[in-house]
Amino acid sequence: MTVDVYVARIRRALLRPAQPVPPGLYVRLAAGLTIAEMLVYAVQKVYMAARGEVGMPGHPAPDSVQAQFEHAAFAQAANASLGVGAALVASATVTRWGSRIPRWTLLCALALTLLMQSLGAAITLRRTDFDLAHLGQSAVFETLSAGVQIAAWLVVAMSYYVRTGRPRVQFTDGSALVPTCRAQAVAAYVAFVCALAYGAMKLDWALGGEFLIRQTPLPRAARDDLLERPAGVVMQHWLSVALALVGMAAAVHLSGRFRPHAKVRRWVLLIGSWAGCAFMVARAVGVLGYGFVNDVRLLAGLVSVPPAAMDLARFQARWDLLLWSPYWLLFGVCWGVAAWHYRRQGHADSSHSSHRSQPAGAPLMDQPGPG
Repeated sequence: MTVDVYVARIRRALLRPAQPVPPGLYVRLAAGLTIAEMLVYAVQKVYMAARGEVGMPGHPAPDSVQAQFEHAAFAQAANASLGVGAALVASATVTRWGSRIPRWTLLCALALTLLMQSLGAAITLRRTDFDLAHLGQSAVFETLSAGVQIAAWLVVAMSYYVRTGRPRVQFTDGSALVPTCRAQAVAAYVAFVCALAYGAMKLDWALGGEFLIRQTPLPRAARDDLLERPAGVVMQHWLSVALALVGMAAAVHLSGRFRPHAKVRRWVLLIGSWAGCAFMVARAVGVLGYGFVNDVRLLAGLVSVPPAAMDLARFQARWDLLLWSPYWLLFGVCWGVAAWHYRRQGHADSSHSSHRSQPAGAPLMDQPGPG
C-alpha cells in the first residue's frame, strides 16, 4: 500500500465519530450533576473576578496568596472559562452533538477534567478539619460535596468509555455468544475505583502528604513512623502504589472487556482476586483486628483499653467504623463478585469452544454404530 493509503486510514481512524450507545437514566443524572456543578463553579469565579480577588465566595485566599496575582480578575476569568469547558465536556458525553466528536478526543478531555477535579477535591479534603468529635456542618458539606463530585465524574467518564468501546460480547462461534454480566462489569469498575483511591492516597503519602494518616487505625508507634517518614516506610508506600496499579489492571481484566486468558493466567488472576476478597472482607468484619465487630465493642465499652490510650482508640474506632471498614468491605465484595462472574464466563467460553471444535455432522464416540 502507498503512503497515501496509510495517511487516509489514519485520518479516518482519528476523525471517526464516537457514536456512543445512548446513556441510561443514572448516567444522565450524573452528567447533569457534573454540568450543574461546573456551571455553579464558573458563576462563582465570575463573581470573584468582578471583585478582583482570588478564592471562592466567602472563602477568599489569604493576603499572601492574593499578592502573588498581579491580575487576579484575569486568573479568575480563566478559571471560569475552564468551568464552562468542563461542563461542555460532560454534556458532550450524553448529547447528540457530542456523538460526532472522535472518541479519543473526548476521552482525553475527560481524563484531563477528571484529573483536575480530583486535585481540586483533594485540596478541599486536605484543608478540612476531620475531628469527628467536633465535626461541623461546613466540614461535612465540603467532604460530601467533594466525594459526590468525584463519583459523578467517574460515572460520566467510565460510562462514556464503555458506551463507545467494543460490545462486551465474545463471539465463540456463529450461533453462541458469551455476554458479560452487568453485575460483573459494575463490580469490576467499583473495584477499579477503590484501587485508584488507595493508590492515590499512598502516592500522596510517598510524596510527603498526610491525607488521612492520622485517621488510619494503627498503633501509635506505627502511626508515628508514617508521620516521621523513614526510608523503609516511604519504600512501603511506593510498593503500595505499584500494588494498586496491579489491582487496577486486574479489575479491568475482570470487567470482561477482554477474552478470558489462557488457563494458567486465568487461574493466577482468579487466585489473586479470591485472596484479595478474603483478606479485605476479613479486615472489614474484624477478624484481623480492627473491623465492624471490634469497633462496636470498643465504642460500647466492652473492650478494656488503658486510660492513656482510650482517646486515641475511640478516635480510630470511629473513623474505622465510618470509613475504613465500609471501604474494605465494598472493595472485597466487588473483587469476589467480579471474580465469580469472570470464572463462569471462562467456563461458558470453554464450553462453546469445545462445541465449536466438534466438526459438523461428525459421529460421537459413544454413539452405537449401525447393527
